[in-house]
Order: sequence, then structure tokens, then C-alpha cells
Amino acid sequence: MPKILNVAVIGAGTMAQAVHLPVLRRRWDRFAVAALVDHSPRRRREAADVWGIPEERRYETVADLVAAVRARTLALDGVLLSTDGLHVDDLLALVRRGIPVMVEPPLGYSAEEIAKVTEFERIAGRRLVMMAHPQQYDDSVTRMAEHIAVKDLRMVDHEVLMPASQPLFGQAHVTTSSYDLPTEKRTERRKALQAAVEAGAGDGATQRDRDLYVKGLLTGVAHQMAVTEAAYGPIAKLVAVRHWPKGVIPGSIELLGELDSGAQVRLVWHYLPFAPEYSETVQVLSARRRMRLELPAPSHGDSRSTLSLREKKSGVVQETATRAPKGAAELMWEAFHAFVEKGVAPVAGAAEAQRQVTLLREVLATIVEADGRSLEKEPEQESAETGMESEAETAEQADGEQADGEPGAAEPGAAEPDTAEPGAADAPASSATGEGEPAPETLEQPAAPSAEEVVDVWSAEPVPEAEPDPTAEQGSAPAESAPAAGQDPAGGPEAEDSAR
Repeated sequence: MPKILNVAVIGAGTMAQAVHLPVLRRRWDRFAVAALVDHSPRRRREAADVWGIPEERRYETVADLVAAVRARTLALDGVLLSTDGLHVDDLLALVRRGIPVMVEPPLGYSAEEIAKVTEFERIAGRRLVMMAHPQQYDDSVTRMAEHIAVKDLRMVDHEVLMPASQPLFGQAHVTTSSYDLPTEKRTERRKALQAAVEAGAGDGATQRDRDLYVKGLLTGVAHQMAVTEAAYGPIAKLVAVRHWPKGVIPGSIELLGELDSGAQVRLVWHYLPFAPEYSETVQVLSARRRMRLELPAPSHGDSRSTLSLREKKSGVVQETATRAPKGAAELMWEAFHAFVEKGVAPVAGAAEAQRQVTLLREVLATIVEADGRSLEKEPEQESAETGMESEAETAEQADGEQADGEPGAAEPGAAEPDTAEPGAADAPASSATGEGEPAPETLEQPAAPSAEEVVDVWSAEPVPEAEPDPTAEQGSAPAESAPAAGQDPAGGPEAEDSAR
């Protein structure tokens, strides 16, 4: 009989409660939930009560969990890391104890950040990280290359229609997400997440660019890339990218890529907040066969995928269809058991996550360049900032010299800049959102296009655009736009936690 692995669940958010914990409970013959970690006292208590985790096995931080392992009061064989995108520090604390970890994507926001993990694995001489992409282990996906081999592959066309969270998690009956953290801690977490996203997106990225990077690419297109990679390998070359509607985040994203074999890959991801259901289809073409996959949402871990194959034999078109025998989430956990117990390499780990982030950063740069901008800080902007700093330093030195040479010679009130009339400092902000200005962008009313000349990557013709909406950058983000980096489109600052 296979060994029962003691697993700690870090992050009791929606993905953990809707997908992972049900599988762990059902597969009692392979896994036992040995501990639960969550920074929210209320969610930690509610989730632990529901899933039967005793009080002494509930921890607030990963540091507390590692301390228990070090003190040998807790024995662990593996860990599920299902918190927000700030994974690297917690992940390193775990793998340094030799504990294999399954990580909910994204592992990190930049190749440099993820490199800390890949470098540790290189030094350790073993793989310790497995990415939690359930559909990489789906039976239909693993059989794709059996029906159409890489050498015969002509085209992979993968399209996803992503609705808001209700159709994805409405039937999961998870505990209520809570915001019982102290304000200082929430602010600290938000700033740390924002800094990681800014480092990944680039110094010249706007907030909209960062939202597109997080909510459209790292959590949307990245999933599609993982499915293609599981069957036919990674995208080796980026051919073209398109993002629309103009100004709507995350909107729709289309990517054309090329595999090492020369076969073409087309990925299309739509965020449609009012769509009634999730939809994901993959069509694969060869000279003789056509294959079609219908995949359930990753959050519907127990749903089954279907695969149909059409081909002509003896002049007759024949079609065969099969249904996966197990849900993708359960197959993924079986793979994690083999990874921990037998050392079987996962489909994707830290190295694959690093390569994926590098390509997605290139995708973002291509979208931004189509708007006539760059993700890198402009030299003129750097020079202007340097000049302002130099002028400020010179002014401070001059004031200091004057104060040393002629005490009390300064004009009365010169050192009292805070005595300005009340509300004067708020004038620009109020004028930017005054009643006379256009309404901010909504899902039904996209932001006005930019006045800059935009070059569509799909066309050599420049397209002139209209005057921009003054509120697009200074006002509130669109309803479809992510509220802040790392947040769920339908949630608040800590919604990313509860989405996992």
C-alpha cells in the first residue's frame, strides 16, 4: 500500500477549499492534512473547523510552521503553497528544510525572483517544486501527443472564455473570506506585492500595464501555455501579440507562437465578466487528423474533460470520442505523491515557471510597444528626475549656508509651507474627478483611446486614435481592471488569498 503523506496546506483561500482540500479528504489512502497555515485568524479558524484540523496544528505564518518542523513537533512529507503571489520567500524557507512543495501559480513575478528558487534546486541537486497546473495532468491532455505526434503537428488553437468568479466558485461553499488583519499588516503585504509586480513588469510600466500582466498574462495566458507545454513542449518563439478592447483591462489577449518543431500555436484568452460559464477548447491539426478537447475550469477539479478525434479511413470520415476517467485535480495530486515518494519529475517546476515568466514579460513588452511606449524608464524621464534631485540638493545647500551665515535673516513664514489654505493641495485631485469631467471607464463603456499613434502588431498600418480620457490614468480603474496588483477582479486587497 502506498505511503500516506503528511501534507500542510498554506493558505486557506478559495482554491484550497474548492479544489485541493476535497481531493485530500477523498484520497485519505494517500494523504493526511497535518497542518493549516493562514494569516487571517477568522479564516484559519473557520477552515480548520470545517476540515477537522486540531487547534495545535493551526499556524499563522510559514515561519511558525517551519519552527514546528525544526522542533520535531510536526512531521511533514509535502506542502501545498496556495497563498497570494508572494511565494518565493516562503518557498525557500520550506525547500531549505528539504520539503517538496506544490505551488499555486504564479510562483513569482520576474525571472530574477524565480531564479532564487532554481539556483537553490541546482545547488541541492534535486527538484523540490511542482507547479499546480491541474490540466497538465488531465488524461485528455496527456493523450494529445499519442493521437497527433509532434512531428505531424501543424497547429494548436487554444481558446478560453473566463467569466467572473461566481460561475467558477459559486458551488464550492467555501468559508467567508475575512479582512481581520490589522491595517498595518495589510498595508505592508500590499506594498510588498506591489513592489514585486513593479519589478516584474518594469520601471516604465503603468498601473494598467501591471494589472494586465498579473490578471491577464500570469493567471490567464500562463494556464494555456502550461497545457500546450504538457503535450508538445514550450513555445520557442513569439510571433505576434494582440490586446483589445483598447483601454480595457484585462480584456482579450491573442498570442501567436512557434514550437521548436515549427508548428504554430494560437492562444486566445477572453475575460468576459458577465459570461454565464467558463469555456475552454483546444483544437489540434495535422495533415490527416483533427482533434478537439473540451476542458473544464481548473477550479472544477472533479469535472471530466472530453477528447474527440476525426480522421478519414478507407474513404470514410470516422470520429471517436472519449471522456477522462478522473478529474484533473486528483490526477495532479497523484503526480505529487509520485514526486515526493519516488522522485518522479513533475511536468512543470521552478525552471519551467521561470521560462514562462520570461516569455510573458516579452508578451507584455510587445503590447506596450504597440502603444508607442516602453516598459523601461525613458532616458528623458530619468534625466528630468536626476535634474530635479540636483536642484533640490542645491537649494538645500544654499538654505543651509544662508542659515549658518545670517541667523534669522529668512523671510517670516518662509519655513512654514504647511500654512497654506485648507484644501489647496486637494484641488488637482478634485478637478480630475469633477462633475464636468467624463465618467470613468466601466465594462460597458471602455476608456477612450489614446491620442498617441498606435501600431497594431498584426498590421503595418498606423492607426490614429482619439483624445484620451483624462480619468484613465488619474481616476479609478475600470470595473474589469484589477483593483491592484495581485488582487482578484471581483475582490478587495486580500482577494487573491481568498481566490486560492
